Amino acid sequence: MVLADGSQAAFVAGAVAELARHGHAWRRAFGAGLGAHVAALAAVGSAHEAEERWQAQADAGCPLLATRIAGAQALHHADDGVLVLPDAWRLAGWLDPAALEAFLADAGALPGRLADADASCAVAVEDLTAGAASWLELGKVAAGDAAAGVRAAATFAGGWGPSAMAGEHAALRWGGVEAALRCDPPVADARSWDVVCGFPVPAVPRPGIAGSIFELVQRRAELASAATLPRWLAGCDETRLWVPTAAAYQAWAGRDGAELGVEYPLPWERNGELLGGLISFGRFVASAE
Repeated sequence: MVLADGSQAAFVAGAVAELARHGHAWRRAFGAGLGAHVAALAAVGSAHEAEERWQAQADAGCPLLATRIAGAQALHHADDGVLVLPDAWRLAGWLDPAALEAFLADAGALPGRLADADASCAVAVEDLTAGAASWLELGKVAAGDAAAGVRAAATFAGGWGPSAMAGEHAALRWGGVEAALRCDPPVADARSWDVVCGFPVPAVPRPGIAGSIFELVQRRAELASAATLPRWLAGCDETRLWVPTAAAYQAWAGRDGAELGVEYPLPWERNGELLGGLISFGRFVASAE
């Protein structure tokens, strides 16, 4: 199970790839947020591919997390005196959905790749129109529906806005880690679990949290996820959990004053150097285990 929204998916990509390098392999996977994409690639034996994609984002300054406002400014040549402001009543999400589309462009190939690997992967998707959340089995849907499902799973409140689905199954669909909390707990599928999360479990204080609605909705999701996951896993016979912790962060950073709750990002943050550090930190946490 891989749970991570936005930039925190760089941490899980590094951790899962490191686990794969140490001989871990999975045939059954669950994922939420952008962690869903990492989970699917791990299930088909390509955990390194997720790590490489996030490293490419780090090298490029993370265009994936560009804002819609930045895109609009570029489109309208804001440097020429045009002022671009968001309309809070119409802005579906803070991040540019075109960048997410490009990042997940080959998600439609996942059903075929899962079939070739004799593996399965389910992603958490919330249907806002129907008022229900469920696990979408990528190997049991058509390529187009799988691609749309992975994109919907990756979106999260305060980040990318919900995906509008047209046609016979018209719906407004969202994902993110919080969507998984409203799905049936998947732990009945197996008694032994490897779980990799992009958020701290248990939750850590964030003394620098701002009053921005974009930060607050993400903080709330982080708190809810950190509280729910232990309850999900309480009945499992064996659980291995890889998450960012304060002690691990200090050991990785090599600084006594390193504070996870201050320096570890919320999902929307855009910084190439930060992403490179997140990948490295994920590798560190996995290799330490």
